Amino acid sequence: MNYQAVLASLPDAVIAVDATLRVVFWNAAAEELLGRSARRSEGRLVKELLPPNASIVSRFAETVASGEGRSEADASVDLPDGRSVPVSLLTAPLFNRDGTVEGAIAVLRDVSRLRQLEAEVRRGETLAAAGHMAVGVAHEIRNPLGAIRGAVQLLARELRGEPRFAEYTDVVLKEVDRVNRIIESLLDLGRPVQLRPVPLNPHQLLERVGLLTEAAAREAGVTVIRRYDPSLPPIFGDEDRLLQVFHNLVGNAIEAMRAGGRLTLTTRVSMNPLYGKMDVGGGQRTMVEIQVSDEGTGIPAAARARVFDPFFTTKDTGLGLGLAICHRIVEEHRGAIQIDSREGHGTTVTCFLPIAR
Repeated sequence: MNYQAVLASLPDAVIAVDATLRVVFWNAAAEELLGRSARRSEGRLVKELLPPNASIVSRFAETVASGEGRSEADASVDLPDGRSVPVSLLTAPLFNRDGTVEGAIAVLRDVSRLRQLEAEVRRGETLAAAGHMAVGVAHEIRNPLGAIRGAVQLLARELRGEPRFAEYTDVVLKEVDRVNRIIESLLDLGRPVQLRPVPLNPHQLLERVGLLTEAAAREAGVTVIRRYDPSLPPIFGDEDRLLQVFHNLVGNAIEAMRAGGRLTLTTRVSMNPLYGKMDVGGGQRTMVEIQVSDEGTGIPAAARARVFDPFFTTKDTGLGLGLAICHRIVEEHRGAIQIDSREGHGTTVTCFLPIAR
C-alpha cells in the first residue's frame, strides 16, 4: 500500500519534518488549512512558514528533541490573511531503524465548525434561561402596572375640571404604556414562538421591509442595493415573524450608517459548509442565505461574542432585545443567524433559512 497517498488524502492537515525541522511532507488538507502549497513548503524550515511562536513549531521541536508526542486540544494557527483558526494539534516522533529520532509528524484538525456549534448551543441555553426569567418578571410587573394605570385613569377623570393636572396624568399614562411595550418585548423573548410556516418568496419579504424603512433610509442618506438570486427557491417560514427579523436587521443597518452609505441585501442558495444543509425535522434540507450588509461603524471586537445576548446593546438607546429575539425566531425556523463585522468597515448579518420542499 502507498502510505504517502493515504496521508495525502486525509481530511486533516498532515505535516512531517526531519530532525532539523525542515518540512518533508505537506498534504492537500494542509494546503487548504494553512493557505500554502506543498510545492512552496516542502524543503523549508517550518518556522519560516509559520510564526516562530506558533504552537506547532514548538511542539515539533519538543517532539524531535524528546522522542515523545505532544497534543493540544485548543491550539490555533495564524493564516497569511491575518485570520486565526482554532485547531486541535497532535505530534508524534518518526524513528529510524536504529531507534533514533529522524523527524516528527503533526496532525492538525480545524475545529472552527465545532466551536461555532458549541457557541450556538451555549447561546441557545442563555436565551432560554433569560426567556424564562423575563416571563416571570414580566408577569410580576404587569399586575401592579395595570392597577397603576387604572388608578391614574380614575384620577384623570376626577381632575377633568383641572387642566393644569391633565399633563401630569397624561405623562404617567404614556410612561405606563411604554413600560407595557417593554414587557411585551420581554414576553416575545420568553414565550414559545407560534409559527404558521408557509412557502414564502424571500424577495417579496425584503421588498416589504424596504418599503417600511424607505423613509428612514432616505433621511439617513442610505442607498439600498439589491443582489437577489432570481432562481432562488421559496423558503419555508412564518411571514409575520420573518418580517420582524428583517425589519429589525435593516433598521439596525440604517442606524449604523449615521453618515450615509450603502445597505446591501443579498440572497443566494447557501454553500456554507456548516449551515448550507441542516436537519429541520424529517431530514437534511438545503438552506437559503439572506444577508443584510452595511458600511457602518462595525461592532467592536470585544462585543461581537455578545451581540445576541439579551439586554446587551452597543447603542445609546434600546433594551438590547432586538437581536436576541431575531436569533430566537430564526432558531424556531430551524435555521441559523451569523454576524461578521469589522470595526470601522461595516457589518454583515446572514440568516440561513430552509427552502420549501
